[in-house]
Parts: sequence; structure tokens; C-alpha cells
Amino acid sequence: MTEPALKKFTDRLDPGESARRSDYEKCRYDVTYDMWMYRTALLSLSAFSAVLLAGALFVAASGAYADTLALASVPTASAGAAVVVFYARAYAVRSMKEYRGALIDADLVHAIGLMMTMAESNVPLRKMFENLSNLGNVYGDDISLEATYVLSLVEEDGLDIISALRKAQSSSPSWAWQELLIGIAEVYGSGGSLYDYLLVKYNTLTERKRQDVRKYKDHVQGMASVYLSLVGIASMFVSLINLVFNMAGWLSNDSFVWLDALAVVPLGSFMVVKVMRASNPEA
Repeated sequence: MTEPALKKFTDRLDPGESARRSDYEKCRYDVTYDMWMYRTALLSLSAFSAVLLAGALFVAASGAYADTLALASVPTASAGAAVVVFYARAYAVRSMKEYRGALIDADLVHAIGLMMTMAESNVPLRKMFENLSNLGNVYGDDISLEATYVLSLVEEDGLDIISALRKAQSSSPSWAWQELLIGIAEVYGSGGSLYDYLLVKYNTLTERKRQDVRKYKDHVQGMASVYLSLVGIASMFVSLINLVFNMAGWLSNDSFVWLDALAVVPLGSFMVVKVMRASNPEA
């Protein structure tokens, strides 16, 4: 069976396979997708076997040999565990792809600023991406990794720089990076001014980031107001419950108040901080 025919067969057998492969390639893992699938299958099989063995031991220990429901639930739970493991790993890959895309979008405007400086000095396009690949600590490891991928297509696969840019953009997790590579390829291939293109792109992304920061500040202010209101109301409610329980003789101390102070408020604060950090356009 030829490779296109095999791919069509696997797509028909598992409609989500192409999407998972695409998501995995955008993560830029060192392990190939086929090896990842092999490990995923092994982990799913291990989960199936572990749950099946645990269920069999439970049935044997409880003596529920004649219980049809118990006997049927063991293989069902085992299959469920295998499915959960498989899709949990697929979800982790998809989340990593989206996370990498967000990081690239956040740092891209700064990388374009560097590229503008190099374009103004007539630095060759290949040298630009080589410099970006070596500046991961300044412009982000994910942009550095994407630049390295472009170079690998040129140096290892023998593509010219324009073909490498077109191929690299198709497997990038960031739409902004894809648009940048497509634009550079078009401008460079048509003999236009790369500096002018990068300047327009830089101004566009700068204005977009300015708007995102403004929206984020408004979002933080609104969330802070709601959070403080909820914390105040929740504290009053917990104190009232604690007082009622004390008056009814069901409680002789301030357990609910301490639970609110030591668990509920810190946990809520932690969750709010995580949400705000995740939505920060400068993160």
C-alpha cells in the first residue's frame, strides 16, 4: 500500500488522526509522531490491563462471580481507562500547540523589530533566521525553535529559503508567525522591500498589542472588583454560618472561619492569579 493510500485508510479508520498529527508536528517534539502514537498505545494498553487486573482481583476477593453487573463493569471500566489515557495525551499535545502559539504571538513583535534592524542593514534572509535561532533567551525559545526549523529545512532538506519559509509556515502553531513567513516569502520572491513590509507588520502588531494590554487592564480591574466583592460576601457568609452553628451547639470553635482563611481564600486567590497571568498579553 502506498503512503497516500495508507494515510487515506488511517484517516477513514480514525478521522481525528490527521488533526492529531498536525497538532503534534506544531509542538516540535524531538520524538516522531509514529513513536508518540506507539507510546500512547502502550500506555493505553497498560491502563486497560491495570484496571482489568484490579477489577478481576476485586471480583475474586468479593466473591461476586455470579453478579452479571460486576462482571460486565470490569471490561467496561478497563476500556474506559484506555480511552481516557489516549485522549488525555492527545489533549496534552493540543494544549501544548496552543500554548506555543500564544508564546510566539506574545514575543513576535519584538522579533520583528530585530528583523527590521537587520533588513535595514541588508542582512541576508538566511542570516536573519540564524540570528533569531541563537537568541532564544531574548526573543523566546519558541520563536528560536521556529527559526531553527526554517534553517533545518534549508541545511538538511536542501530547500531554498523561500521554499523553506512556505513549508515552515504550514506547520507553525502561530497564525501571526505563519502570516509573517508568507509575507516575507512573497516580498523576497517578488523583489520588494523587506524593510517596508516588516515596518508595516511591526506597526500592526504593536497597535494590536497596545489594544490587548488595554483590554487586559480593564479585565483585571473588573475581575479584582468582583473577586473582592465575592471574598467579602463569602467571609461574611462563613462567619454567619459559624455563629449559627455555635449558637445551636453544633460547633464550639471557629473552624469554618479558619477553613475560609486558610483554604478557601488562598485557593481562590491562586486561581484568580493563574487566570490573570494566562490572559496577560505580555506574558
